[in-house]
Amino acid sequence: MRAPLFIIIGAIIGAAGALLYQQSIPPAPGSSEARNSELERELIKTRVALAAAEARAPKPGLTTKEKLANGARTIVDDLKAGRAVDMNDVFRAAKPVISDFSPLFERIQRRDMRRHNEYILGDLTRKYHLNASQQESLRAWLNNKTEEQIAAMRQFHQRDDTTLEDMMKSGRKFRADDGLDGFMETVLTGDELVGFKAERLNQRVERVQAEAEQQVSRLNSMVQLDEKQQDQVFSLMARSSPDFDPGMKFEGLGDDTTQLAAGQSRDDAIMEVLRSDQRAQYEHERQVRRETAQKEMSDFGLKVPDNWDMFGDN
Repeated sequence: MRAPLFIIIGAIIGAAGALLYQQSIPPAPGSSEARNSELERELIKTRVALAAAEARAPKPGLTTKEKLANGARTIVDDLKAGRAVDMNDVFRAAKPVISDFSPLFERIQRRDMRRHNEYILGDLTRKYHLNASQQESLRAWLNNKTEEQIAAMRQFHQRDDTTLEDMMKSGRKFRADDGLDGFMETVLTGDELVGFKAERLNQRVERVQAEAEQQVSRLNSMVQLDEKQQDQVFSLMARSSPDFDPGMKFEGLGDDTTQLAAGQSRDDAIMEVLRSDQRAQYEHERQVRRETAQKEMSDFGLKVPDNWDMFGDN
């Protein structure tokens, strides 16, 4: 019984050897076997190339949950160790969630901005008797402006270096009526255009004056400005306002010598107006207010950012 078994095993080995030998013989050039062999080699090369590319490809990023957990873990560790946590660290840790919910925030923002657009449209229609075609053109321009601003704010907020202060101040960077003057020049003519320009200039003058007066009042409460200094600070604040126009004329504006030099900050310009004793008092008051703010934040285990700004407008 053992002989037939050996015969069968030998036959199998022999058949396998013959098959391997046959496969090792190159096929005849131009034959179907040769073409198949070439295709198989190309397939192997492609698979190897794909495997290498896959190995080099960046691995999928962390999920929102993982990013939030990593950021929160660092904050919790600091709190447990008794270390104060910077508000910007909290903001950065929450960024993944803010980013994921941005479509919802944008819908809310878009709704509010479009409501404001309708108010602007109604106001201008009433004042300047816009016809149906002009109203539709203005509505389309306002809504397109809304989408541009939402896209710009989205890009701004998604930057890795955006801080909490940047986000809070971003509203000053994007104004619903930016560019409106230029558009209305294509819609209105004659006396209506003249009236529109005059009204817009008056609106900007009011904003510039209100902001400058607020800054003078704040500074005066700290260092007791004399009358001349109040005029200088008012002029500096007015001329450095984003709404300021060189064509503006109003009381207290002064001449163009009281304006920021190229690259000069408001704070530096104010320091030049103050006397040495006032500068010392100003720095002392700023430090006191920072310490007060820090004390309030420390109750929650937080700390004010390094670039904390007392006036919040730089």
